[in-house]
Amino acid sequence: MKKKTTLFGIAFISGLLSACGGGGGSSDSPSSVTTPPNVPNDSISPELSDEFVPFKDQPVLDKIRDTINGNTSNDTDYNVALGHMIAEPFGDYPYGRTARLVQIYNLGINSIKYPNVLCAEVTKTDAVKTLKLKENKDNCVILDKTYRKGSSITQTVNGNTITLTFNNVRYGSNVDFNLKDDYLISGTIIHSKTKDASGASETYKIDQLEFQRVAENSTAPASGAGFNEDSKEYLQVLNYSYSLADDYGNGTNGSRTLKSQGTIIGQPYLADFRYKFDFNTTTPFKMDETVLNNYEHLPVEGTLKITDHYNQVIEVKQNQPKSLKATVYFNGSEITDLLWSTIIGDKK
Repeated sequence: MKKKTTLFGIAFISGLLSACGGGGGSSDSPSSVTTPPNVPNDSISPELSDEFVPFKDQPVLDKIRDTINGNTSNDTDYNVALGHMIAEPFGDYPYGRTARLVQIYNLGINSIKYPNVLCAEVTKTDAVKTLKLKENKDNCVILDKTYRKGSSITQTVNGNTITLTFNNVRYGSNVDFNLKDDYLISGTIIHSKTKDASGASETYKIDQLEFQRVAENSTAPASGAGFNEDSKEYLQVLNYSYSLADDYGNGTNGSRTLKSQGTIIGQPYLADFRYKFDFNTTTPFKMDETVLNNYEHLPVEGTLKITDHYNQVIEVKQNQPKSLKATVYFNGSEITDLLWSTIIGDKK
């Protein structure tokens, strides 16, 4: 267990990476996992991702920690930070890491699309499909997951909008046998995607969604903001909204705009605390068109504001148009400039 700290700010900053961004142990590293050949490329396993590790520069963490408590520490708990705060707000940004919420959505879509008919069935009524295990099955291997009895995923299609509901979904990994834990998902994701002659847009909306990691065969712990020792890792997303909109404009004067907001409750892997923060793109991130509806990697403007429930504020700002770096602020004080390639990572 990570040791407790009396300064919430330190726990908040140090926990953000491992918290909901992809587990904490070495067994979670995707480098040690071989995905089966039948698994679609976009069905990245939420529990196997190390994509939520944007700020690896130890001096950056030292500066943030010094701002909080006025001194330095050699505690290795502060190895990385801000990962989850960047990952979820940037959703499925084409040039960056894939948010865990998007990974969960892809997991549900592909599980319905590629079911194992030997142990699961997909029922269809009009525009609604529901995936469940067969009555006589306690487990079912679907793609790279072993689903447990009682799991249900429902997909509802209405025009360009897909509503995906996870009801008591529970699964283990059938790829990495070092992962002995189960993963639980409950909640609904609404995804829309449109395109016409004037532009394109993609949105994700979530009222409430939970994802947590527990010991295999253990009872699902109580949810919420309070720490629960039976939960090894926890993520709850509330009032989440993400949009990526392309305005084709005339010629090459189009633009791409990214906006997001929401609330995160997180518990790092094997930590003994939970934290909560709100995020909002107070200035939407805008990227210029290059040619033929393709867009710059670097924004001309944008601000991501993150506020915890102690009203501590972290901001990531694009101060110079198309600069390779963004500036990180803590409670209004400038901390450092960081490369965008470090912040948004690589698409996998």
